[in-house]
Amino acid sequence: MTTGFLRFPLPGVLLGLLLGGVALLFPPQAVHAQFAPDRPGLGDGSSVVRAQTLQAELGYAFNDNSGFTAHEFGQLLLRYGVNDFLELRGGISSYVVTDANDGYAGTSVGAKARLWRSELAQLSGVATTGLPTGTGRFDTRDDRARQELKLAFDGALGANLSLTVNGGLRFFYTDNAQTEWLFIPTLNSSLNERAGFYVGYAGFYAENANANWVEGGLTYLVNPNTQIDVNTGLRLDEASDLFFLGLGLAHRF
Repeated sequence: MTTGFLRFPLPGVLLGLLLGGVALLFPPQAVHAQFAPDRPGLGDGSSVVRAQTLQAELGYAFNDNSGFTAHEFGQLLLRYGVNDFLELRGGISSYVVTDANDGYAGTSVGAKARLWRSELAQLSGVATTGLPTGTGRFDTRDDRARQELKLAFDGALGANLSLTVNGGLRFFYTDNAQTEWLFIPTLNSSLNERAGFYVGYAGFYAENANANWVEGGLTYLVNPNTQIDVNTGLRLDEASDLFFLGLGLAHRF
């Protein structure tokens, strides 16, 4: 990426607070959100964790790139519902074990705010600041913070089919930061009252290189507060040998 540093990612934190302020000043009709984790998948849903509720999402992933393998342990995201249209988010992330240089992938903080809702669709804003807390191969050594800003949309396409779309951008807080744009459309459906599946595309577009993924997975609702999943993805460009396979768990307390 780029070089440079910023010790305190103040603009990103302020933007996260701004999202929360907008939701507090102009709240949509308050309703209890159904249990809808942001995992699995490379994008996020528009659902907000219900008020006064803590939700934990975690998992494991195996990555392979032409024989070079990596194991992600953790993928931990903590979400807390401030009210029925705002949540605060803390990413504990993963410890990654590779064939060569292991390391901790670093923490993040953020917020998700529901901006609009109808009977068949919903739109939320998500702001996430990645903090320079990684170790090993994830140690940036220049205190760069990374910002992601996006909109998450969910819309019903029928009784058993829905569409989720993420659109936004990511960049490092540096003087010559390069912006990476993201576009993630996903189709979701259910097999029965407990089991569901999804399939989608995830694109990340930068000046020097693009990354294009296809992904899919299965989910199973163990009980109203617990979901397990299996997921996979394959990159479809010059790095077409890269793929991942993962397992996960989400629980609402």
